[in-house]
Amino acid sequence: MALVPPEPATNPAAVAYAPRNALLTGPIAGFLAWLVPGLGHIYLGHRVRGVVCLVTITVTFWTGVAIGGVQATVDPHERSFWFMAQICTGGNTLAAYGLHRVVEPQLAAGQRPVAALAHWLSSEVGVHYTGVAGLLNLLVILDALGRADAPSPKRTRRDHPPGAPRP
Repeated sequence: MALVPPEPATNPAAVAYAPRNALLTGPIAGFLAWLVPGLGHIYLGHRVRGVVCLVTITVTFWTGVAIGGVQATVDPHERSFWFMAQICTGGNTLAAYGLHRVVEPQLAAGQRPVAALAHWLSSEVGVHYTGVAGLLNLLVILDALGRADAPSPKRTRRDHPPGAPRP
C-alpha cells in the first residue's frame, strides 16, 4: 500500500506557503510604506531594511517637530509646499497635524500651550527636517513598490512549499 500525499488545498504546508496575489502586493506594500515608514519592506520580508527605514525617517521627522514645535512645523495653510513633502511620511504627519489641531484652538483662546511655539529660525529648521523625512519616505515607498514587483530569492523560497517543484 503506497502513501498518497494529500491534495495541495488540504496540505498545511501548501496553505502556509501560498503565493501572494501579485496584483495586490505592490499597492499594499506602497500603502503600508506610506502609512508607517518601513512597514512596506517589513511586509515584503525585508525586515532589517524596513526597521532601518522606520527608525531613520521617524526619528528625523519627530526631531524636526521637537526642534520647530508642532504649531509652526506642520501647518498646511502657512506652509503648503512643505506640507506636501511632509505628508509623504503618512502616519507621522497625520499624528503631528492632529497635535497641531489640538494646539490651534488653545492659541486662539489666548492660552499658551506647552511646547507649541518656537523661535522662527528653529521652526524653519524643524520644517526642513520634517520635509526631508517626507521626501526620504517617498524614496522608500518607491523602493518598496519596486521590490514588490521584482522577484527575490527570499520571496521565491517563502512562496513555495518545501519540496514542491518550482515553476
